Amino acid sequence: MLPIAAVLVLGMGVYLFVEVRAEPAPPAPVMGRASRTSAPPTRTPQAAPVDEPAAAPRPTTPPPARAPAPQQAAPRGPTTPTLVVSDEPPPVGAKLDAAMAEANRAYDRGDFDEAKAAASRLLASDPNNVRMLRVMVSASCVDGDAAAAQTHYARLPPGDQEQMKTRCARYGITFPDK
Repeated sequence: MLPIAAVLVLGMGVYLFVEVRAEPAPPAPVMGRASRTSAPPTRTPQAAPVDEPAAAPRPTTPPPARAPAPQQAAPRGPTTPTLVVSDEPPPVGAKLDAAMAEANRAYDRGDFDEAKAAASRLLASDPNNVRMLRVMVSASCVDGDAAAAQTHYARLPPGDQEQMKTRCARYGITFPDK
């Protein structure tokens, strides 16, 4: 009786082995950034993600087409703010959250010009929006724009200034102590 049980156990083991090998493995969860369809940027240091809301619902329909960002005037000096004036009413509620999330997504995928443009549009209507100020400081540091980074850094609360000081130091941008 024992040899028959051993043969059955061995047979079940082989059966399970074959079944497990035949099933494709489920895709492993991807940690970090989403894959890109275009060539990666030429920057070697990667930017740390900016704060993004937890478990933001994903839209089920494609976003509506957006008009191109308004052209900004050339900077005149190191303290020129990079605000974009818009004729549209400022977003509120869910639209504000979606606009801020879009700026964060642009930053996270390495499109720093788009991230700064989106953050500038929001800062035009709310110049003290800490989340967008952080995007502007971080993206400016990654781009090497110390003047823009300093302009927006000065408007951040002290706790956020400390975090941005650490982040920007990775890219060679330093801020004077007050």
